[in-house]
Amino acid sequence: MDFAIAIGFFVLTFLTRIGNLLSIPIFTDEAIYIRWAQIGLADPAHRFIALTDGKQPLLTWFMYPLLPIFSDPLVSGRMVSVIAASFACIGMYFVGKVLFGRTVGILSALFYLLSPFTLVYDRLALMDSLLGMFGIWSIFLSIFLAKKLRLDVALLLGIVSGFGALTKSSAFFFIFNLPLAYLLFPKHTSNRGKGILKFIGLSLISILIVQLMYNLLRLSPWFYLIRQKNYSFVLTISEFLQNPFSLFVSNLHGLIPWIFGYLTIPISILIFLGIVIGFYKRDKALLYLFFWFFIPFVFLAAFGKVIFPRFLLFMSYPLLIIGANEFFSILEILKKKKIVRILFFSLIIVYPLIDSFLLITDPVKADIPKNDRNQLMDDWPSGYGVREVVSFLDQQSKYGKVVIGTEGTFGLFPAVFEIYLKSNPNIEIYGYWPVSEVPAELLLKAQSYPTYLVFKEKQKIPESWPLKLLAKYRRGGGDTYLLFYQVVGIAQ
Repeated sequence: MDFAIAIGFFVLTFLTRIGNLLSIPIFTDEAIYIRWAQIGLADPAHRFIALTDGKQPLLTWFMYPLLPIFSDPLVSGRMVSVIAASFACIGMYFVGKVLFGRTVGILSALFYLLSPFTLVYDRLALMDSLLGMFGIWSIFLSIFLAKKLRLDVALLLGIVSGFGALTKSSAFFFIFNLPLAYLLFPKHTSNRGKGILKFIGLSLISILIVQLMYNLLRLSPWFYLIRQKNYSFVLTISEFLQNPFSLFVSNLHGLIPWIFGYLTIPISILIFLGIVIGFYKRDKALLYLFFWFFIPFVFLAAFGKVIFPRFLLFMSYPLLIIGANEFFSILEILKKKKIVRILFFSLIIVYPLIDSFLLITDPVKADIPKNDRNQLMDDWPSGYGVREVVSFLDQQSKYGKVVIGTEGTFGLFPAVFEIYLKSNPNIEIYGYWPVSEVPAELLLKAQSYPTYLVFKEKQKIPESWPLKLLAKYRRGGGDTYLLFYQVVGIAQ
């Protein structure tokens, strides 16, 4: 039975994530990661290229076998998240089942399947869905370890959490939260002290495996950059102690609306009720799931210098299981009131279902937090217009050499043009930052070849510049445009 249910949810998740996969255009971070994957695949000496920006490389490594399969590198990159999501949904089922029974397991997987939060990131070539998948399986294995105190489980937990650490630094919370499992799920034994010592020993084995896997990154001379990059996002201990909780309240003003917005109000209410009931009844399963979310959430609020909604994704999975359990409890109360039960079921499910449907079919109309809307659709990090420009340049290159200059030296520009056009010998790509005038290099190239300049941020281009506007592409529902110009001559 479990196998059939798991396969069913794997297929459903895969189909919902892969449908209309390119409805959201390429986003700046995706362009960076996919370009790194192309470089690493082409040259083994650059397999650790992600570390040059302080990022762990597992996402790009997982892209390697997919890049030769799909003609569009963006599909290859996003397929990593699609596959990870399919396994994460199975993990949601098993965690829900082991804690509350098969029905709650099914509802937990269903909540994951329909959640706009998971759906957005399961269809992007970012680290967060992969991290979340390792996170939910770490939860399952942590519970299993506390209940069974088995060496093989400790080994598996270490490997899964180790893969998480090779994905993103946030995965170290998988290990930090490990003691919660024994506190809430003590093994029934006549010798409690012996059980505690055994759990500690097995946990140390898991931690050792995580450290061994993570320290493989020391093979790269750029390993030290991970810490530097982390401290551009979070406070150091000394910075925190100088002014404790200086960021806490302002961060909560962002984090709380983001998580409520993405989980949707109906499911957020269920989660809140589940947490309250968990504390009132001292339900160990509910409390374990809550604290698994709460610890990294408070850390992010207290230490986060730069925060994005996606940082909340992996810690939201336990909340969905809490919501699913409360949903089932209410359905049981309404068991004899079929009409009310149907109305309640519809009230909870319809809104996330509609929003998720829009994310697949018409994402501009979907209701997602403004911060992510700007990043993915309405502002300069979004890649609206990129496909049209790439197609135009590719067509022009059939008649001879073409030169393209971009506003930007790292990020969406020029990475997205390198992804699609770098292998074309007739196309030369140059990045510039900032662009306060038409670069002299492009003016010189324009005397010999068709030369173009594309802007991602600058919106007002002086009329005196020697440029001819070829096209402008509006980004989503915003008021910014990708501007595509041809360099036409020397400025007067």
